[in-house]
Amino acid sequence: MKDTKQTGIMRVFKRSKYNKTAYERDKALLMENYNAIGLRDAIIVKDSIYDIDSKHIGIDIYIEQGNKYYFGDIVWVGNTKYRNGQLDTLLGINKGDVYNKSLLEQRLYMSMDGRDVTSLYMDRGYLFFNIQPVEMNIDSNNFINYELRINEGKEARVKNIIIKGNTKTNDHVILREIRTKPGDLFNRNDIIRTQRELANLGYFDPNSFR
Repeated sequence: MKDTKQTGIMRVFKRSKYNKTAYERDKALLMENYNAIGLRDAIIVKDSIYDIDSKHIGIDIYIEQGNKYYFGDIVWVGNTKYRNGQLDTLLGINKGDVYNKSLLEQRLYMSMDGRDVTSLYMDRGYLFFNIQPVEMNIDSNNFINYELRINEGKEARVKNIIIKGNTKTNDHVILREIRTKPGDLFNRNDIIRTQRELANLGYFDPNSFR
């Protein structure tokens, strides 16, 4: 409960006030934490808020955890550029691991360290790549089996680089910082790095890049 905090001797200089919006957000985060340890059926059965005295309230939350789930078989469908074994290594999820949907989505779409399947493809020209995880079934041991359906699409190359809206410096200064050149394969990571490096020049608002 990140925003809904308990007061106590260690929080003598930090007063906690009840905020309904923060409380609802914290309940959702609480369920996400249960889901992350395989308890994807966990629900809040009921919760109650009551006065303790004129300055304090109490909160009781009753949770049903449900069954614990695990990753089962994960099958790749539609991949031609990379072998199943390569994708398995990148995914880093094995049969029997505790089920964590957020981790699966992170490894498929966007991880902070670039360790995800989408980055693997989109950094090598596959601009139109997409992947769809499909839950196939759950066996009697609560193993969840998946098909990861890939549409690689065609490779894309950069045709032109056009600069618009620049009034701060000469265009050649910007072009010098751009890692992607006409004729290069599309590379999402290079574009992200270019945006970051242009922002570091101090001429532009990072939020203005499109």
